[in-house]
Amino acid sequence: MPHRFFFPGSFEPDRLLLEGSEAHHLLHVLRMQAGDTLLVFNGTGAEAEAEITKTGRKTVEIKITERLEVQANTQVPLILATAVPKGDRFRWLVEKAAELGVTRLVPLITERSSVDPGENRLKKLQQTIVAAAKQSGQTRLMELAPLQTWEDFLEETCQPDCHLLIADPNGSALDLLCQTETNLVMSPVILMIGPEGGFSSEELNSAIDKGAKSVKLSKGILRIETAAIVFAGLIRLTSNKPE
Repeated sequence: MPHRFFFPGSFEPDRLLLEGSEAHHLLHVLRMQAGDTLLVFNGTGAEAEAEITKTGRKTVEIKITERLEVQANTQVPLILATAVPKGDRFRWLVEKAAELGVTRLVPLITERSSVDPGENRLKKLQQTIVAAAKQSGQTRLMELAPLQTWEDFLEETCQPDCHLLIADPNGSALDLLCQTETNLVMSPVILMIGPEGGFSSEELNSAIDKGAKSVKLSKGILRIETAAIVFAGLIRLTSNKPE
């Protein structure tokens, strides 16, 4: 299987120039040379086969040899709204969410939040998203939204045509919910994960007022990043089941 590289643009020109971290990885980690073949994707569904025509110190010229058919995005839109865990755990959360094919990840500030990732840190995580897409074979990049307050998120994102699910130790088991909500994976799904201290009763009630269903993920108490990935993974697994 050829190595995959990210190129943020159109594949209409026959010749493209890889720069930055993608060129560095190709040249100095994989030590690829002129004549080697590779795959490129642009994060919006387009993918192409290419051949290296010229290498420089920091750039790589490639020639498109075949544009692959753009695959229809058949996955139900999945939005993961989550409080931000401490330290490097948030980078891990972002990486795994991108691998799972989460459509959009929204970092939240809630009543009991203790971490504000900052705009610069969020920008740096874009490379983590690209690397996760390369590794997992995703052709579309997960969107990492700006930090939002709980109130703004509920007002702007939670729409009537979406299924709203909020993690709650006192909620219903997800498998039981899937049995009763038969069209759960036919419409956009929004998953909401609270901070280490959990959502406050006011926050939980405000989500339920918007039509959210409370879901119990485990008998125990999960860390933020564990709950987020378990929740997203179970929904993706359910939506990918054959009819």
